[in-house]
Amino acid sequence: MKSINQLLEKDRNIVVLTGAGVSVPSGIPPFRGPDGLYQNNDVERFLTMNYYLHQPEKFWNFYWNLFDADLLLTSNPNNVHRWIQKLEDKHNVTVITQNIDGLHVRAGSSHVIEIHGSFTQTVCPSCGTVYATGNIRNQKVPHCSARNEKGGTCGHILKPDIVLFGEAVYGFNEAEAALNHADRLLILGTSLGVAPANMIPYYAKKKGVPTLLVNDRPAIQMDCVDRYIQADFRHFDPDQPTV
Repeated sequence: MKSINQLLEKDRNIVVLTGAGVSVPSGIPPFRGPDGLYQNNDVERFLTMNYYLHQPEKFWNFYWNLFDADLLLTSNPNNVHRWIQKLEDKHNVTVITQNIDGLHVRAGSSHVIEIHGSFTQTVCPSCGTVYATGNIRNQKVPHCSARNEKGGTCGHILKPDIVLFGEAVYGFNEAEAALNHADRLLILGTSLGVAPANMIPYYAKKKGVPTLLVNDRPAIQMDCVDRYIQADFRHFDPDQPTV
């Protein structure tokens, strides 16, 4: 019988792929699944780059009503986030997360690739100025207030720094590069149902990187998983003997 920590103890370079399950203990419900926000039929129509560009007022109205800003901006990292950060004491760790809650960054993990972006930030597509979402959340349609080279205000309508439907995910090449030097891919809190993140374990397998899935249920694609540990992240104990 070995614990998760014991399974990882000889791995120098660890890549961690996380999904919504790791944030559930922080009070953040999954966006997908039977009761998820993304089951709203309007999501894939409103949360697109095309809708943002052509109907920005309606886009932002939908966005502010879809997400619970209070929850996403004030939730705290849980024991899973803190354990992942603590892995850096003995290992080189790269975190690839599908989550937009920013909790890995808040927990102090030093190398986080947020492939779907972060709700905590909003960006100006025109001049690139980045705003904390908490600072603009009271604006129905937030505009860029940065000064331009002519001494005026940029004024462009801001865009949430999350990946909208139809956009490419962030940092995928960086994520693949991390796997080139990995001793293990640790998959936490995801059933691997969303592309292209669900291709990361296949890339690892192609590179000969062992994959370990820890989740409350098997993944949709178990053929890319070498070892599976069933766990409830609300009671996660990486020192508990599991296999």
